[in-house]
Amino acid sequence: MLSEGFALIKGREILVVAFILAGFAGIFYKPVFCYDIWLHIKTGEYIVQNNYVLPETDPFSYTTGRKPLILNEWLSQIIFYFVHDGLGFRGLRLMRVFLELTALAFIFWAALQLSRRFLVALLVLLVTAYLFRTRYMIRPELFSILLFTFFYTSFITARNRFKPIHSAAFFLLCIFWVNLHPFMLSVGGLIAILLAGRVAQKIPCADRWFRVARPPFDPNIAFLLFLVASLINPYGYRIYEYVFGTTPVVKQYIPEWQPIFITLQTGVYRAITGGVLAFPLVMKGLVIGIILLFLVVIVGSYLRKVQWTLEDLLIGTLMCFLAIAAARFAWLLFVPALLIVKYGRLQAENRRLPQGLRRVMAILLCIGVSLCGLYWLNEGCRRIPYNFANEIQLNKYPDVAVKILKEVTLSGRLYNPPAWGGYLLYYLYPKYKVFADTRTYLHGEESVIVSMMMQYQYPGFEKLIQKYHFDVLLFKKMFGDSRPFSSSGWTLIFENRNSAMYLRKDDPNEQNLKRIAEYYKKNNIPFDLQKGFDIKKLRKDKKLSKRLRLI
Repeated sequence: MLSEGFALIKGREILVVAFILAGFAGIFYKPVFCYDIWLHIKTGEYIVQNNYVLPETDPFSYTTGRKPLILNEWLSQIIFYFVHDGLGFRGLRLMRVFLELTALAFIFWAALQLSRRFLVALLVLLVTAYLFRTRYMIRPELFSILLFTFFYTSFITARNRFKPIHSAAFFLLCIFWVNLHPFMLSVGGLIAILLAGRVAQKIPCADRWFRVARPPFDPNIAFLLFLVASLINPYGYRIYEYVFGTTPVVKQYIPEWQPIFITLQTGVYRAITGGVLAFPLVMKGLVIGIILLFLVVIVGSYLRKVQWTLEDLLIGTLMCFLAIAAARFAWLLFVPALLIVKYGRLQAENRRLPQGLRRVMAILLCIGVSLCGLYWLNEGCRRIPYNFANEIQLNKYPDVAVKILKEVTLSGRLYNPPAWGGYLLYYLYPKYKVFADTRTYLHGEESVIVSMMMQYQYPGFEKLIQKYHFDVLLFKKMFGDSRPFSSSGWTLIFENRNSAMYLRKDDPNEQNLKRIAEYYKKNNIPFDLQKGFDIKKLRKDKKLSKRLRLI
């Protein structure tokens, strides 16, 4: 397949693709902005330091520490820890670039094999790269993106039957994958569709509507290998309980798990990608466009006597459904995009397309490639200098508050927003344990509701403060410069542009308040024991404002 592929691409075209991938490398080399990566690194460190024994309960939280914990991404977390330990965040960013570029290379290569047209493959590459914008975060799912694209592109472009050695490699790959990320279970769904297609072929008159599929492997053997491999993990069958048990909770409360037409609103998308204001509209338009084109090609195929296999039809439809159902799965639209290329070429080879229509399609193809190329050129000019100048997007994290907590040991319980839990653990564990982190949804709907009531201060959150006996409150400033909390029973001990920290006023916390006062005195920062932290007064000092990120 490789030799055939190289025959389809010229030397100058290789240079064009290399230039584009190099540009993508600079664009994908984003500063660290994901809330999860800190927790993954710390969990990997914990596993390694405990002789690779996985914790049975959460060691980082004082609220969920007694509940069973399933670390279905433990192998990814160990990899993240070792990469970070050896190369720092630069190494993790380079790893993200490598994984995503390799996945895009597989997709480009498959499109080239299916279309035998460089411009078609190039357009698929440019469009798919935009779909990847929602997955810029350094998370275990990066491994799933790479492995899923490898699996599907190998399947759709295969010319010959796989050999026994390929079955062995598939089995080992599934074992490796299921311990990296649970999206490996999606492979079972694809193989199940192949099995259903084999059964459907036995239905009378099925050949009038669908081509006979000839997969490069025996679906029965592949499904058996998949089932066995999926159970070779520290939790066995419980991996299925985790996936199907937590999905309803995350779909209800986590934006990226909600339908793309709901979650990608102006106020939400910045937390996912950042970027230009047009991003939500363009992404929605692209999703709709690919799905509509997929449907048009299906209808056009049958009008021009080009049959689809039932398997391709079901797989493409399933990927469209997943892309609509959850914003995080928009990247799966590369599957219907490849099917559009595959059956579009069959229609063209059927010689039933009018010459005028072929010219229109060629013009639209050139326009599409040109527009996508101009967009990515503009994106590269905007993003690449910023990406290389910054390692971490500090405005997303309470870096100054964490520095204070690290230097001043405060006793008692600390409340923190779940999104900041991993960041706090990265710097403060084991000195502090957290209230919650980004794994809150693993512990059920009640934990999620409690976290949201505290973070957004819904009615009744004051009772939760008493219930959990918090001594220190660290809030995220959600609405500009307005303070997130006000109570006569609490002292404001720090505030800047993105966070505010409070200490309970009672006898047990007198020593904590003295430690804070001593810290500020040592660092020449004005602080009143009675009135607390006065941000308006401190903002008049430009040096302090910059140092404490007050503005």
